[in-house]
Amino acid sequence: MPVTELEKWTERLAIISDEASPGFRAATEVCLPLGIRRFELRMLEGGRVPYVTEESIREVEEEVARQHLEIVGINPGFGKVDVDDPKADEELSRGFDDAFRLMDRLSVRRMAMFTYTRTDPESATPEKVFQRLDQASERCREQGIQLLIENVPSVWGNTGTRLAEIAEKTEIEVIWDPANSEASGEQAYPTGYNAVRPFIEDVHLKNWDPEKKYVYLEEGAADIRGQVLALVEDDYQGLFCIESHRWDDPEATRINTRQLLGFLAEAP
Repeated sequence: MPVTELEKWTERLAIISDEASPGFRAATEVCLPLGIRRFELRMLEGGRVPYVTEESIREVEEEVARQHLEIVGINPGFGKVDVDDPKADEELSRGFDDAFRLMDRLSVRRMAMFTYTRTDPESATPEKVFQRLDQASERCREQGIQLLIENVPSVWGNTGTRLAEIAEKTEIEVIWDPANSEASGEQAYPTGYNAVRPFIEDVHLKNWDPEKKYVYLEEGAADIRGQVLALVEDDYQGLFCIESHRWDDPEATRINTRQLLGFLAEAP
């Protein structure tokens, strides 16, 4: 049976599971009717991966096997501390060890981290940030794991321009979040995107409004429609991952998925 235009794009959808629901099974009940079968893990019962309950891990294993789903990566939140904080050493040792064990169990080979807490709004990225990220990258390579760095407003690589500088120096590919770029004071598309484009491996999608904070894709300051169409035009081969940041809005996953598919339907 030929693949329809809609099916072609739903095959490229993903979501951070707790954006749909804190429980993995409940998240699948929201996402499967939307065609979303690929999940990134961040929060489960008990906390943030890998520090979650045994029951929550078994639930993921059972649902993946039963529903033929794919776990595309994990996001433990490493790199959201000051680069000089002793916790940074702990993350790169015991934290990575614990994450690797969970990834082996779930057959996942991709992990996201951040670029350490920005302590000055305008300063250049300290050399120690590059050193720690090089160490993280090497640890992942030894385990056959792909490490990605992601932009959020609180870290050194908060904009597309700054994230691109770090990616170029460390040779680590990136998760591009246009809304987080806007929240960091940069025009996400086209400015931030043009800087970070050569390094993009994955994309997280929401939108940002200075007063309302995170909003639906068709709202806010970032040109998400233009960004999505540019990704398609530039032959981006990765997933389009929903990250609504609207936990108090039960319809956010459905609304953002519908809006995203509407953008994609415009692509040639």
